[in-house]
Amino acid sequence: MNSQGTPIAWPLRAWLAVEVLFGVGAVLAIGRDPANSATNFAWPINPVVMAAVLGAFYITSAPLFLLPLFAKRWENIRVMILPTALFSTIQLVATFVHWDKFSVGTLPFYVWFASYLLPPPIFLTAYLWHQRKAASHAVTSDDPIPSWLNRLLVIVGSILTVIAVLTFIFPNWLIPIFPWQLTPLTARSLSGWLIAVGTIMLSMYRENDRTRARLATPMFILILPALLMQMLRFADQVNWGSPVLWFGLLLFGIVGFCGLYLANGSWRDALN
Repeated sequence: MNSQGTPIAWPLRAWLAVEVLFGVGAVLAIGRDPANSATNFAWPINPVVMAAVLGAFYITSAPLFLLPLFAKRWENIRVMILPTALFSTIQLVATFVHWDKFSVGTLPFYVWFASYLLPPPIFLTAYLWHQRKAASHAVTSDDPIPSWLNRLLVIVGSILTVIAVLTFIFPNWLIPIFPWQLTPLTARSLSGWLIAVGTIMLSMYRENDRTRARLATPMFILILPALLMQMLRFADQVNWGSPVLWFGLLLFGIVGFCGLYLANGSWRDALN
């Protein structure tokens, strides 16, 4: 195995299975039934379209944790590990900042809290441990990402990351121009998803290998259709003339294009 890459340690694989369960719970709650977030989620989210959109992101993230369960090499899941740790950290900090808005003491809150309290140290430890192992037998790139696509990844990834950071620190800049009502909490929660997508794109740029980026591509491909599907369920709550809405859809359309391009290739190599 050393000649091909670094084996994925079983504790990380086990934790990814736990993440799948957390994700399924979120999908069944605000993905499927966003109107009842007051009882089935960690905090009541209004308007309903905001809960539905957050649910869309949970839907798209499912393959991000499911596919690595079947992968054999660390190098082929590496692009998603630090972005996931960063995403979880942002959601955890948002929880502490807006503690009074959460349904503290309920089961959905405890599930939410555990799902963001545990991942940052687990993923960071897993990253450092696997990287130390990988350093002794680095794998060269046999399938580099074309330079034009690498530029696109770094440009769009940087835009999403900068927007996410600004929104987390200064949520009030986005609230007046968003296509539906936002609160500081929902803005910060949304910023976590933006930074997850943005930093995965930057990780792909840094990895510069189509095979090692492939397992993250289903999330990219699903984002735009999932968002549109959820928004159309509550179309009357969306300001369809908002420039922010169409700029966001354009960005996620580019994200989907990058995903489609990188998905084209050997999935057997990505999983072996």
